[in-house]
Amino acid sequence: MTETINGWIDWLLQTLGLSGPYIVLATFPLTVIQSLFGLFPLAILIVLHVSEFGVIGGMLVSWVACNVGAILVYFLFRRYLYNWFDTKMRSKLTRYDKWQKYLDRYGIWTLLLLRTVPIVPSNVINFMAAVSPIKVSSNIWGTVLGNLSYIWLFGTIGSTLIVPREEWAGFLGWYAVFAAVLLAVFVRRHWGHLQEDKRSRMQ
Repeated sequence: MTETINGWIDWLLQTLGLSGPYIVLATFPLTVIQSLFGLFPLAILIVLHVSEFGVIGGMLVSWVACNVGAILVYFLFRRYLYNWFDTKMRSKLTRYDKWQKYLDRYGIWTLLLLRTVPIVPSNVINFMAAVSPIKVSSNIWGTVLGNLSYIWLFGTIGSTLIVPREEWAGFLGWYAVFAAVLLAVFVRRHWGHLQEDKRSRMQ
């Protein structure tokens, strides 16, 4: 499936005659489509950007594209597409009820985790955020930080064949520091909730 999508994207870029920095004219719309329908892994576009713009440049371009796509689709779901998506996907979303509850409880932090680790499809995350009680500003911050975390981690891993090992290790080391800081802030802010959840599981 991934090879088929890669081939389709290569065909699209060749057909449109896009190369160099102009590939964003195709990859940005593709990111919006992915944020809406979840048809292919975002990692494909991240690797494409990294191969074209270098590691840091590619990750920055991917970060901007993912933020634009996710935030745009979030507002589309919230204002226009809620009924359509609810009708088409509600029966399939019961498997994610646990994550919806965590999103309602921990807000930005659950959003950050879900966007970092592909536990839930990104288009489903956008819908969950749209129907959750979290504020718009919290959704934007959770999306921005979550996409930064995801792209930093998977962009680094996907760059192992492009950059020297010592440079790759440096990116991964700084990511570990970034993740540790976020984890410490989360535990500090939600220690009480974590203890309540622990007690409820033990009962």
